[in-house]
Amino acid sequence: MFEERVVLERATFKFTQESNCISSNSDEDETLTIDIESSLGIDRDEGCFFVLKTKKWSVDNEQEFKLLFDRIKKIIKQT
Repeated sequence: MFEERVVLERATFKFTQESNCISSNSDEDETLTIDIESSLGIDRDEGCFFVLKTKKWSVDNEQEFKLLFDRIKKIIKQT
């Protein structure tokens, strides 16, 4: 029996934060867009990959990126 369902093919997440303390334009927020993609679609594949797009995004350490990726993975698993 074929079960029809909605399939998540790809997703885009947009994050913003205040600019860093030495930014030349401190009034402008930093923006990071992360596209989640997979060759067969997110729901059909065993995993996905992350495509990062930004003009500028500041982090204090690698843990900050891990927190972003963990947050995205948690949201995707809820679908």
